[in-house]
Amino acid sequence: QKEYFTGPLGNDVFQCSPMPWVTYTHISHTNSGKKDNATPLFDWGKYYEKDGRIMIPISVQAHHSFVDGLHIGQFVEELKRFLNEY
Repeated sequence: QKEYFTGPLGNDVFQCSPMPWVTYTHISHTNSGKKDNATPLFDWGKYYEKDGRIMIPISVQAHHSFVDGLHIGQFVEELKRFLNEY
């Protein structure tokens, strides 16, 4: 990678970290400690089969003052619906 973000990220940006090499049950990120850090963090890991179903670990980390749990729940339901149709 030759370029990096050099300035502050806007409130319309999110970060995704695909990790297709590992299956996990928990993941956490360091926090910059800045009170205006509104960037949601999305991670997903290696899919696996369990009881005849395909499973994939997904993690969402967001600051509660910017994102409500309701919105994360809506995102997860829509993602499940999409993946079930796929």
